[in-house]
Amino acid sequence: MQLKNGWKRRRAATLAAGAALAVVCLGVGSSASLAASTLGTPHPATKSPYVFGMIDLIGGAVSFPQAQQGAQAAIDYVNQYEDGINGHKVVLKECSNATLEAPASATCANELVADHPLLILGAADTGAAGAFPIWQSHKLAYVGGSPFTPVESNATNAAIFTGFSGPDNVASINYAAHTLHIKSVSIIEANDTQGLQVGAAVGVAAKSDGMKDWLIPLSDTASTSDFSAAAAQAESYKPGLIFVEEPSECPQTLLALQQTGYKGKLAGIGPCASPPAIKAAGSAANGFFFGQPNVAFDQVKTKAWGSEIRLTEAILAKYAPSNIALDSNALAPFGAVMNLHTTLDAIKGTLNEKSILGALEKGSNHPNWLAHPYTCNRKQDPSQKAVCDAYEQIIQVKNGQTVTLSSKWVNGS
Repeated sequence: MQLKNGWKRRRAATLAAGAALAVVCLGVGSSASLAASTLGTPHPATKSPYVFGMIDLIGGAVSFPQAQQGAQAAIDYVNQYEDGINGHKVVLKECSNATLEAPASATCANELVADHPLLILGAADTGAAGAFPIWQSHKLAYVGGSPFTPVESNATNAAIFTGFSGPDNVASINYAAHTLHIKSVSIIEANDTQGLQVGAAVGVAAKSDGMKDWLIPLSDTASTSDFSAAAAQAESYKPGLIFVEEPSECPQTLLALQQTGYKGKLAGIGPCASPPAIKAAGSAANGFFFGQPNVAFDQVKTKAWGSEIRLTEAILAKYAPSNIALDSNALAPFGAVMNLHTTLDAIKGTLNEKSILGALEKGSNHPNWLAHPYTCNRKQDPSQKAVCDAYEQIIQVKNGQTVTLSSKWVNGS
């Protein structure tokens, strides 16, 4: 399969040299001429629009605007350079859930179905339990996204290209236990429903790998004293690893750990290593490692990934905000749009829930944008049946940048 500009996607067989989710400072907008030459010749879409619906967490205690930003950048590229989808322009209709709760997502879902979307482009939605009955009653496929809750992770109408929420933590703990031979971990977790569930899951993964674990909840409205107390408590157990699972307050947590004098290993979730988070944490983030499903941009010089990374950088430089937080929540919807362009372009006949899911579920080891090949057979992760790829790699923060620790894929199912 080729993009219309003749830039050839690498086939699944070339993915053996893969890597993990890129959370990098791109210097977006600094290389306009390079971006233009990489993007190729414009082929704008001219036919009537297809609507993609999206619900994301924006404006609340936990906020991921980068999901919409990443998706929109890919859509702009596909619309302007790749003739859209079979000539049809794609329009993204996004609704924000600031409360993190199901009723707000249900309200968003009802608003979006009024726009007659072709499909729902997954993002970060902890209120998915409120939205999915509406998606299903309107026979809408849910594609891509962040598998944050059991609802979207196991929905029969969902196909999620990468399983970073869950498999990433499993991969990190596995790396800590079997590569670093760490025997114990303190887990600083967000003190909300989602955070407590994820923290507990990290603890289960640690126990399964023979590690002793301690859970330390930290409120999203934490004061300076709360960070200090949580850091001191985490260190008091003398763990071999401190795992930070606090998306909105991660820099403050890392700084508090530095101030306590903690010198041990640090790991956690991908948002802790987005460029804004790394900048805020400064030297306190050095050595922090995490599991991610996408290729790190430090592999731009490799044969397997160079072309795809350069094109992604060019698209982001042209269409994304300069301060976009390039973590998994940004690149998952970006990659989903790129995957969908290839898949939907190849469908002959009507595009609907049945044909879209049928195309995604057919065959195996499909090229997955900046990620391990995907297979949507509902067997890749027993706990997340809608996830089509549970493979991760381990990335580390070194001197303010993210680098790949290993090019081997780790099964995080």
